[in-house]
Amino acid sequence: MANLNSIQRYLIIIRKIKMSNGISLQDLKQAVKEEMLMHGATNIAHADRTLKRDIADIRNRLHIPIDYSRISGYYIPSDEAYSEEYLETLLESFDILNVLNADTGMNHIVFPERQNYRGTEHLYPLLGAIRESRFVAFRYRKFKESRHTDRIIAPYALKECHGRWYLLGIQQGEQQLKTFGLDRLSLLRKLPEKYRRKEIPDLKEHYRDFFGIIAIDKLPTEEILISFKESEGKYVESLPIHASQQTVPHPSDSGRMMFRLRMKITRDLLLELLSRGSSMQVHAPDHLRQEICRLHREALEINSPQE
Repeated sequence: MANLNSIQRYLIIIRKIKMSNGISLQDLKQAVKEEMLMHGATNIAHADRTLKRDIADIRNRLHIPIDYSRISGYYIPSDEAYSEEYLETLLESFDILNVLNADTGMNHIVFPERQNYRGTEHLYPLLGAIRESRFVAFRYRKFKESRHTDRIIAPYALKECHGRWYLLGIQQGEQQLKTFGLDRLSLLRKLPEKYRRKEIPDLKEHYRDFFGIIAIDKLPTEEILISFKESEGKYVESLPIHASQQTVPHPSDSGRMMFRLRMKITRDLLLELLSRGSSMQVHAPDHLRQEICRLHREALEINSPQE
């Protein structure tokens, strides 16, 4: 697996080439050197052969098509078969790793949220296994279980949710797509055997109406109306709960902001709404309002002073 210095170099190389219409090897080498120094790195790619090896790794291991022209230098071609979204997702993942691990020498003025992103060391090998359609084997333990189980999985995709990374895949001998938290995964290894990709739902479409990682197809998609005090509604407007969120007029001029969402109501969504505090009011559907009330009553009972 590539170390952090290698990942940082890959990230810089991809970004510099992507931003340019073509860049020479010498200009690229200088850009890598300058940015690696900003990251506080000491293992900097001085030699041309090191940079060429990095470019070859990006092509072969990350499957990003970097081409070369004698006239314009290195560039990433526009190709319908190439997923721009894949590149952006990959760069975003690398950015997360860099922010969490890089020593910029400015820790006294930059304060990222120090979450414990456990399992991120599995991102790179899993990405390679997905691209190569190879089975992976690992040991896995569910939160509710005390023992580990050994799994052989055909990996299909990686998804981030609430600071945790998940593998979406199909267990050998089964048909159903399952979700595995990378923080509960150990002894990961890529197997030599390849799998034939099954016809599964488009994952982006699959998660369109869901909040969180648990996607239950049989649930109906419903229209949800919620409102907040204006001061808190501004935060909800600037950081939407879901992609379907729309700001709509409140039926009364009460100084509240109302939002419409079209979603499936899951446990993950309930927990998100509960986290929004006492300012939130559920207007529809009625069964969601009743469930939110029930959960608040349950919390009140648990946290009432003991006599």
